[in-house]
Amino acid sequence: MAATRPGADPDPSQEALRAVYLAGLRRRFRDEVNRLGGGAMLEMIQDHPEAADLAFPMTYLYAWHWLRHHVHEAWRAPVLETFRGPRFGFLMDLLLCDSPRGFVEGYIGHWSGRSGEGPVQQEQCRRLLARRGNRPERLAAELLALWDSLGLFRDSYLVQFKQVAREERERYRGMLGAEDRERLALVDALPDNPLDTTPDRDPSAVPRFDKLGIIPAMGCPQTCRHCMFTWRPPRPKHPDREMIYRLVDGLTRNVLFTGGDLTGQLDDFYLAIRTMPRIGTFAILLNGDFADDPRAAHRVLKAMAGAIRSRPPGWTRARVLLQISFDEFHQEVTTDKRGRLHERIPVAKIANIVEAWPRYREAIQLALLHKQTALNFSRDVLHEGVFARLVAELGRRGHQVRVLSMAPAPRPKRDPRRPGAPRRLLKDASFVLDGHPEAPVLMTSSTIDGYGRAALLDEGETVKERDLLQQVLREGPPPGEAFDIDPMIWFNGWVTLFNAVHICLGDIYREGPGTVLARQRKDPLARALQGFDRRLLEYYAEVRDDLEWQIARATGPHHLLHALTEAPDVRLHMTRRLVADS
Repeated sequence: MAATRPGADPDPSQEALRAVYLAGLRRRFRDEVNRLGGGAMLEMIQDHPEAADLAFPMTYLYAWHWLRHHVHEAWRAPVLETFRGPRFGFLMDLLLCDSPRGFVEGYIGHWSGRSGEGPVQQEQCRRLLARRGNRPERLAAELLALWDSLGLFRDSYLVQFKQVAREERERYRGMLGAEDRERLALVDALPDNPLDTTPDRDPSAVPRFDKLGIIPAMGCPQTCRHCMFTWRPPRPKHPDREMIYRLVDGLTRNVLFTGGDLTGQLDDFYLAIRTMPRIGTFAILLNGDFADDPRAAHRVLKAMAGAIRSRPPGWTRARVLLQISFDEFHQEVTTDKRGRLHERIPVAKIANIVEAWPRYREAIQLALLHKQTALNFSRDVLHEGVFARLVAELGRRGHQVRVLSMAPAPRPKRDPRRPGAPRRLLKDASFVLDGHPEAPVLMTSSTIDGYGRAALLDEGETVKERDLLQQVLREGPPPGEAFDIDPMIWFNGWVTLFNAVHICLGDIYREGPGTVLARQRKDPLARALQGFDRRLLEYYAEVRDDLEWQIARATGPHHLLHALTEAPDVRLHMTRRLVADS
């Protein structure tokens, strides 16, 4: 879906898309400037003796670079238009100048050329100039040098993304290499609990896991800015699906199919439903891009429901949990190289799914998965942003949406726009279409860990778990909080952990399911991760010298433990130390 560029004849069908794009970028721009002006820039340059006077011009020098990093040239003026006013309208003009030097010189010239008493910024500029003998060129040079010392926005987003992808590719290539094999040999040598046997194919075995994951393939055609996985390992050519399904069917009652967007692997999902008699919940994560029109939405939902209804009598009564990614990132409006607007995954496609789903509600539960942003700290999340766009689209089709329930997160978190005292945010909700009051759609939200592309997000864009991280570092995790080590079984044979897909326990095709799953039971590293064992920080510091940096950049305890265990040699060292200390 494309929109006209600024200045061209307006396309009536695209005005709403244009409004969404500008509203989203203006919100991001405002929040980022407020964050920097509210103390973040002062903290960045706190070692400078004139930090208090420099913070304001440095904040807007940051804004100048931010606009060029995130906003296509054709849209910068429209983004800034709403911020024009008598007080700082000149700043909006300066933010459109061609170079950072032009911005700095224009800023100094504006304030130094004004007589009489003025705002605080004028007095700050006068003090800065006076200390330099009223030499504007010297102040400009020092401001630019200070900016360069911060090292921000040196690479374009595309360059940054490619670097993230290279790092992730190297991480996958290191899986099951020599160091991982040595680590797994240590695990294999540990005694097993004779009462805890791997059932493999035993139909009478009691499930040992609350859930298991199946990854048919890692892949997604989208390039969402918050995606934690950027590089996709090659897909297996001849996966033994039936063996994996038999194995999982004997170990759990709940299975999650995941791996990016699995629209291309739906036949594997339908086969699982038809061949796994003990599973009660078949969850699958999709991005909704399959629902090009109402007919396409019905076709997929009908196939899912048909697979459920085809299960023989006597099998566990089963249901599909259809999880659709739906948030400010999947539904983001963005530009191409020419400045044309595109909706990444159109809200209309999600509306097609919501509209079609009630017909299949007995076989399928629909849930929208939403990433937490500042909007979650009030009912704004239901009246602004992507949810409001969905309500408007459904309204255009003649539906009314009624919210049935709202529930807060179990613990307070910090609003990224105003990171003062923690507050409760809205985590879960449910809603119905007025014509289908018996069919509530679930909506649940979660935080974004800062790895993959998500590491490139602005600091103020998403909710972090840094308070939880500090609690874990001080006293351990609160009740009910754990690092998820349930197995994820890949079609290529890998078995990894839910919260750490970079930690591989082996290859079930080459080594057999019993051997690999026994490692999950015995692995001291997995157990230490599960309980947020603080010894892992000590062990990491024995082989790396950047622990404090890792803690400072971590968005939460899960992200920290993920980052500390990314290197095979570190995983090996941690396992050795855990074995020795046991």
